[in-house]
Amino acid sequence: MTITNSSTNHYHAALLCPPGMGHIIPFLKLAKHLVSHTIITKVTLFIASINNKSSKPQVETNILQSSMKQGLFDVIHLPPIDAPANANMGTKLAIIMKESIPFIYQEISTMTSPKPTILITELFGSLVLPIAEHFNMSKFVFWPSSAWNVALSLHTPTLDKVVEGEYTDQEEFIRIPGCNPISPCDLFSPFLDRNDQLYHEYLPMCEELRKVDGIFVNTFLELEAKTILALRSGKIYKVPIYPIGPLIREAKKQNCDDENRDHVIDWLDKQEEESVIYVSLGSGYTMSHEQIKEMALGLELSGKKFVWSLRPPSTKAGNDRYLTAGEDAGSNGVPKTRASVSAFPDEFHKIQNRGLVILDWAPQLEILKHSSIGVFVSHCGWNSILESVSCGVPIVGWPLFADQLMNAETMAKEIGIGIRLNVAQSTKVVGSEEIGKTICKIMDKEDIEGCAMRKRVKELKHIAEKAWSQDGPSFCEMTNAFVKISHTNGV
Repeated sequence: MTITNSSTNHYHAALLCPPGMGHIIPFLKLAKHLVSHTIITKVTLFIASINNKSSKPQVETNILQSSMKQGLFDVIHLPPIDAPANANMGTKLAIIMKESIPFIYQEISTMTSPKPTILITELFGSLVLPIAEHFNMSKFVFWPSSAWNVALSLHTPTLDKVVEGEYTDQEEFIRIPGCNPISPCDLFSPFLDRNDQLYHEYLPMCEELRKVDGIFVNTFLELEAKTILALRSGKIYKVPIYPIGPLIREAKKQNCDDENRDHVIDWLDKQEEESVIYVSLGSGYTMSHEQIKEMALGLELSGKKFVWSLRPPSTKAGNDRYLTAGEDAGSNGVPKTRASVSAFPDEFHKIQNRGLVILDWAPQLEILKHSSIGVFVSHCGWNSILESVSCGVPIVGWPLFADQLMNAETMAKEIGIGIRLNVAQSTKVVGSEEIGKTICKIMDKEDIEGCAMRKRVKELKHIAEKAWSQDGPSFCEMTNAFVKISHTNGV
């Protein structure tokens, strides 16, 4: 279905993006798809930022500059906001978005030709949505993560009334109408302490979420059919849901210098099909020496070749690195801290001749697309799950913080494309035997469960490839959203 504008109507979408690569990448992709719709004649992307002593991460700068060169939409960087150094990631995001309101208000008030008519933000920007009411704009939330995560947030005001005591103390699974239940220990940060500031900030965000004109979710029906049907049934809360995924970055030469990129791809070209393990736990996490040792031993036990994207040790916590990912890299993307490899345990050095170790940023999508990759050991950030699905690669899930634990459960239990690793509760370390046997199970051509996972992810790959084709399901979902608001709100 194609929409054509009348000559008197102009539709201007304003997007408000929180800081962090996990937000910026899908928001940039969303902006590009919005431009492709004839109902949208202009797109403006506001990007919030945190005030820190270091310069803007080079990786982030490269991605933004690449998008801006195309001239498809305007990018406005909001003034950096100070956030308490000891606050967790969620609290920092809430503070940043809340204190950005005056700047957003000022920018929108000066815009003409055409004036913004649609405001799209993320959950942590939901407290900014009253701006849309002031300027008579339709308001949407873009959800870069899973549909299950949406269901939890929409159901949170109800849970807040019916659950007594701490969520993490509940003996039974948390249940959401029509969705798979989840263990309380897998709930993400706001649920860990009901007396914490983060929970009290998260709860009103969920209330605001119930008032929007629609929620764009970075997923697609076949990926999370059960959850999407539950959301659309109205049993959780009646809000229009539009699955418009997968929105992922493009596989091209960026974020990594050509020499490093070519070396990785050349090495993969020499390997057998589906024979290589790709290991990357995201840009917001650094392993302890003990965990590096267990990972190295696990790779050795698997007997497989590997590409390991490994961040050098950092003094920052994972939550802090999430907001400043990439700043350890120099101007060409090569890490400044390469010498720190000498501090790694002996087990790490013993396996180096069996594969490649990439310090800092790796060309992840290009790696995943390569025919030699057989499994992805991932932290289960939603972007990484979507990239793995789009490349047809099964996952060994190693969730660390934020929504990754919930994502890992969704990946393994609902989507059925991998296995979640078990973490030793006493040490919080994943053992080498657990790593080795799980990798082998998924890659073993004779293992029934492993074969089923590989078949499932390849089926989803083919579906994902068609999602954003002309008249594809995700294209049509976005079109339907704008048709609906143009009819109901007179946009």
